[in-house]
Amino acid sequence: MHLVIKTLLYLITISGSIISWKLFSGSKNSRFIAFYSLVISLIAFNQILSFYNSAIVVFPIFNSFTGYFLIPLMFFHIISLFKIKNLKKIVLKHFKVNIPFLCIIIFWIFDDYGRKLLRFNSNSYITILITVQCSFYIILLIIFLRKRRKLIQEIKTTLQFKRIRFAITLFLIQSIITVLLLIENFMRFNNLDEILVLSIFFLLTTQISLIALFQRKYPIFFKENDRLFIISKKLNNNIEILKSDSELNVLKELQKLMSDQKIFKNSKLTLKSLAKELNIAEHNLSKILMDSYNLTYTQYISFQRLEEAKKLLRQSVNGDTRVNEVMYEVGFNSKSAFNTWFKKYTGFTPTEFKKGSE
Repeated sequence: MHLVIKTLLYLITISGSIISWKLFSGSKNSRFIAFYSLVISLIAFNQILSFYNSAIVVFPIFNSFTGYFLIPLMFFHIISLFKIKNLKKIVLKHFKVNIPFLCIIIFWIFDDYGRKLLRFNSNSYITILITVQCSFYIILLIIFLRKRRKLIQEIKTTLQFKRIRFAITLFLIQSIITVLLLIENFMRFNNLDEILVLSIFFLLTTQISLIALFQRKYPIFFKENDRLFIISKKLNNNIEILKSDSELNVLKELQKLMSDQKIFKNSKLTLKSLAKELNIAEHNLSKILMDSYNLTYTQYISFQRLEEAKKLLRQSVNGDTRVNEVMYEVGFNSKSAFNTWFKKYTGFTPTEFKKGSE
């Protein structure tokens, strides 16, 4: 049993550290999940140290102290996926509310006399605080999600929905861990203790493994909220950022070609032919696309085609429109290219997306 627990701890420490480093080096959108992974790896590393010197009381206290941040971090990660404008204010407000509890935890850590006076050790009382905190955030999350039920229903066929569902899963696993910690601290059964400890670290391993799996499966899973949504927003709203009147006119004309004539449906469309349609040089068109949207010509046209494909797949009813038909209609000639782009930027294959839209 001890060997299995130690193996899990080493796995959590190493993989958690690597994952947190990768997430920290990625987008700002991954900062909460990055801290979450880091805290889990620190807890595992601290537990490994405690095996080598169990006489030091601060080891179990450290785990409870750092564990106090896990539930809030996952809660903030979930609400950040809904693109809340005042997120920083919410985080700051929650931090201020938690300051008194953090002070109590610090006091219990260093007050050895207080620990002895309290029959149970301070670690047990910190676990109570964490349990209360967990219950509080569960209620907050339920209220938060209930207010956004319609939005959640609308985004069921998007990668963003997968992100939200995944984050809620991690939150629920962490809630189960909190309950197990409470039982482990207050119910003294020799045979049960080892099983509880094993269960806790198995669930922590599961969390880290899931994060690693989704990070590898979807390269943009923790980097961007929804790239298609962001690009679409840019395509519609960012024309005013151009300084030159001539560039502004070109971009307005380009948007007309895309929205009205849907010129991107022509599979033979090239940068040269599009530039000729706009009566500008190829390099000028490339520069405008890069300056305004940070996209190459190929990326720009592919995003236009993907957005149109999504619309057509949503409109299809009871399988009366085949995926291949949609692919050719929006301008893709290669099924592999269409599937690759669609999967990469929506999180679904075209077939999965179509089924989810029916």
